Amino acid sequence: MSDLFLGIIAVSVLVMAILQVGAILFLARYAKRVMTITEELQREIKPLMAKVSAIADEAQRATALAAKQVERVDALVGDVTRRVQETTSAIQSIVTAPVRQGSMLFSALRGILTAVMTSTPDRRLDRDEEEDALFVG
Repeated sequence: MSDLFLGIIAVSVLVMAILQVGAILFLARYAKRVMTITEELQREIKPLMAKVSAIADEAQRATALAAKQVERVDALVGDVTRRVQETTSAIQSIVTAPVRQGSMLFSALRGILTAVMTSTPDRRLDRDEEEDALFVG
């Protein structure tokens, strides 16, 4: 009976050994396939990474160019604003100087007319008083 048990144990160990060898062979093939897939992915990803890097470089260059353009536009707007202010000041001085002169001219004419109008009646009154003083009668 012990020989029978020893035979069953030996067959069981043999079956287990065969199953383990089969599992090892299966895992070895699976590992080889995983390695093949990994290598293929690396080959396919390398060009993509190069393209992504090129796109990133181009985006950086475009950003720098856009920043320069914004600075140029800002300088242009500042220059145009300054010139408009200078032109407005020049036009204002050109227009207001004659207006002031005309205003002074009208003030002078008004002063002259006021002086003439107010002094004429006084002269007549002075003449009447002088004639009254000379009148003997």
